[in-house]
Amino acid sequence: MSVDKTANRTLSIRISTNGFCFCSYIQTDPSSLKYSYYPTDKDTSLEVNLRRAIDECPFITGEGNLNVKAIIETQEYTAIPAEFDDRKDYKVFYRCCFPKSDSNIEIMSNRLTVQGLTIIFAVDKGIYTILQGLGDVTYYTPASILMGYMTRSGVTEENCMLAYLHGEHSTFIPVRDGRIGVSSSFKAESGEDHLFYMLSIWKEQGFSQSEHALYLCGDSRVEELQMLISRFIKNRKRINPSEQFQSSLLNRIEGIPFDLQALILCE
Repeated sequence: MSVDKTANRTLSIRISTNGFCFCSYIQTDPSSLKYSYYPTDKDTSLEVNLRRAIDECPFITGEGNLNVKAIIETQEYTAIPAEFDDRKDYKVFYRCCFPKSDSNIEIMSNRLTVQGLTIIFAVDKGIYTILQGLGDVTYYTPASILMGYMTRSGVTEENCMLAYLHGEHSTFIPVRDGRIGVSSSFKAESGEDHLFYMLSIWKEQGFSQSEHALYLCGDSRVEELQMLISRFIKNRKRINPSEQFQSSLLNRIEGIPFDLQALILCE
């Protein structure tokens, strides 16, 4: 690969305790897309797992000049109104919301201009140090990516909710009176647990069982949730990546998480 193409290459990484997704591409060259997935060894730290995955990934050169987009899968994030968005206060806000969180962290943010919100979240310092060695890094959470996707994709209902499931994690984003609300993320082992969290938020938002829409996206867990929820919510709509991103080579590769696809194609 030429120096010019290397400089223009983007590396998107999704980091989860269950594994790492790597996607490399050049915006002007769709055929350049490469994807790899590396599961984690539960007996080894996440930092060691990430170093090993980067060393093994064939399209990471270690030259430190990549444009990197990193998705950090976490339940520990919060939103602050745009009028209170001051970087020097991020750590204070975060510590108020998560007083028991690890002290060995870096606080990151995603400013969602359309929604008038800023999402703040933490990245483990060990993970942060490794990623910074790859190049210029921008950090995201699945929630902030999904909020941006909902704005761009034409979800037009005044009152609805998006449910995103991937592995043990679920994220729920309500829309009330046409405005995207604060999302909630959970970790659960069973579909019944995900259902409990989702119905709790649905009830809290005052949504109707028959009138308001539930959008579902994610991995195979979505199929299980659809069956479980059919007797509780009538208006269910599945978001299919192959329909949303028809022109993308991403659709030809199985297993790419929906939030990673949305990050690549909607940013």
